Amino acid sequence: MGRTLDSTLGRYINVATLLSLIASVLTIYFFVGALNRNAVQNDRQLLTAGLEAASRQNETWVADYGWWGELLELWNDRRKSVLTGSLASSFSDHSAFDFVGLYGVGDTEAMSWHRDTGERLRTDVLTGEHVQSLRADLVESYADNRFIATHYLKVDGELYLASVTVVGEYADRHSMTDPASDTIIVIGTALDEGFLAESEEVFLVSDVRIHQGALPRGTTGLEVTDDAGHTIGWLSWRASRPGLDTLRLTFLPLLAYIAAFFIGAQLIATKARALARHAAGNEKRAIIAAGTDNLSGLPNRHGFTSFTESTAATAAAARGEAAVIYIDLNGFKAVNDKAGHRAGDDVIRRVAHRFRGAVDADIHIARIGGDEFACALIGEDRTIAALDIARHLSDCLAKPFDIDGRLFEIGAAIGIAHSDSGHPKPFSQLIHDADLAMYRAKADQLDKPLIFNASLGLEADARRALEADIEAGLDRDEFFVVYQPIARASDGSTASVEALLRWEHPTRGAVPPDVFIPVAENSKLIRRLGDFVVRSVCEEIGAGASHTVSINLSPAQLNDARLCEHYLREIHAHGMTAEAIEFELTEAVLIDDFEQAKARLVELHDAGFKVNLDDFGTGFASVGYLHMLPFSKIKIDKTFVQTIGRGEGANKMLQALALLGDALSLDMVAEGVETEGQAAMLRLLGFEYLQGWHFGHPLPASQLKTRKRNHAA
Repeated sequence: MGRTLDSTLGRYINVATLLSLIASVLTIYFFVGALNRNAVQNDRQLLTAGLEAASRQNETWVADYGWWGELLELWNDRRKSVLTGSLASSFSDHSAFDFVGLYGVGDTEAMSWHRDTGERLRTDVLTGEHVQSLRADLVESYADNRFIATHYLKVDGELYLASVTVVGEYADRHSMTDPASDTIIVIGTALDEGFLAESEEVFLVSDVRIHQGALPRGTTGLEVTDDAGHTIGWLSWRASRPGLDTLRLTFLPLLAYIAAFFIGAQLIATKARALARHAAGNEKRAIIAAGTDNLSGLPNRHGFTSFTESTAATAAAARGEAAVIYIDLNGFKAVNDKAGHRAGDDVIRRVAHRFRGAVDADIHIARIGGDEFACALIGEDRTIAALDIARHLSDCLAKPFDIDGRLFEIGAAIGIAHSDSGHPKPFSQLIHDADLAMYRAKADQLDKPLIFNASLGLEADARRALEADIEAGLDRDEFFVVYQPIARASDGSTASVEALLRWEHPTRGAVPPDVFIPVAENSKLIRRLGDFVVRSVCEEIGAGASHTVSINLSPAQLNDARLCEHYLREIHAHGMTAEAIEFELTEAVLIDDFEQAKARLVELHDAGFKVNLDDFGTGFASVGYLHMLPFSKIKIDKTFVQTIGRGEGANKMLQALALLGDALSLDMVAEGVETEGQAAMLRLLGFEYLQGWHFGHPLPASQLKTRKRNHAA
């Protein structure tokens, strides 16, 4: 009976052991499969994103070169040496693309260059069949309102990613260009060993290969297809097998599990801990990558925030042993404007390298925006040395940056905020304070770091108080509009009036527009102020006026996608038409989001409003912008008028501006005319319209109408 019980117990144990083994094997089988499938899917997504990024980068290059207005002139003049210097030199300047070609009307003439042959002019890089295929893709892109097409090509047995666009600078590419026949530029990037090696390095994928034929059996692959549906083959790689690696690690413990269940379970637990450490390592690497700026190699905003929220940083801030340095580069925009965005990227990399070399390795410095950097310091010694560290960062920028033989001066506005044991501050407050100090240093054009003090905080409080007063003033009808005449230079008659917003505060008195307008723009109250001006013009000037009314628009108002629709509805409700209104914008509209500004101005122009450029010559506008935007008038800043009589050079400058308006078919308005002598000189120089106190001070609508009747009499 005992033997029977032993046998039964043995069978039970054996069955339990077998069931445990089967359950373990099945669990591991599905676990291994899931890990392997997830790894393959992750690799596929990374490589797909890499191909997409390469396509978009290639399109950026073709837009940079192709939409350069001077390129079409060089092509039309067949200036081969200049074209070679401008295009083929890119092969030695950087490792960007591998060939570039220009193809004329009807593809009867071509100029092309290839990295392998350097600056030697060729005509055989692409065949006629290649060019026609690219044109066909570009025609399809135009149908989708895209003016660049990307196509995979096979040239001399090598695979290329090619992008194409029509050459030239146009205000409306859709209506002004014909992709089937106009001159085009093609830029191609080789999908060669270098490209594949870079993909392996960036995405941590092994043995990346391109197969122009069928995918080899048993190979993990990704079909390589461009936007137009052209397939050139397959991209393969050695898929990672984390599941199989796991199985190899646990095979022996599984065998031991049959003989000794508990020992085997312990071994499996040990291996599981090893796998968890491996996964934690992967996660840590992913977190580091997510917190790193790809361009500079420094931590990005996320990485900076992670550091300041870490346990060590939080504890240091609580002890009053923390500081923040905020840095904004001066002169960086000039690099982008004069040398291009690739040069700007190069400057960012060099600045980051200098910053890293100017401070100790354990100091956390990050790039938190386009040209903004921040430095977080923890520990008593570092906090005390914050000013010295900031000076080192400033001093390392003293040497100019040599970009393609041109020297650029890059400075920095630096703000510092720190705490002490008597007044500890969290890092969130230190960041806010350092940011305020940096902006004050930039506004005051300081060439040395500025340490935050309470007065800067009081200034921020004052701005918030003024913002509240603006909102209350709108509710209490404290704002009103006055109108200043814009006279015809020929006879002094009123051609238009400019609506000017004024504010009479019960305790502040008359608040200048240059004080309350910037506050309104930052607080988004500018929309209400703009609506008030338009409504006042409609009610006070109304329909039937013999002159137009100019209304100033803030660049911040162009963020409103329904701006044109909103104002059309307002003026139509008062019986006015769009032709009676002219909107004026300063050159600042060009520096934030040019494409958005252009879209809004085109909407206003197409609706019948006139769009004028105000204060020309004081900021950022160029002749290229005047071609690209639908301006009707240019208002010359009063500083030019004030130079009349100070030498021949001043008059020549004004004459050049008048001729510029004539060449561009734009009306020219001179502002700030205060004397008859100035008016007479401006007439001789060719200005059509004049504005200033000589022709009338800003007046309420009622007095403006009385003045007009008296003038007519």
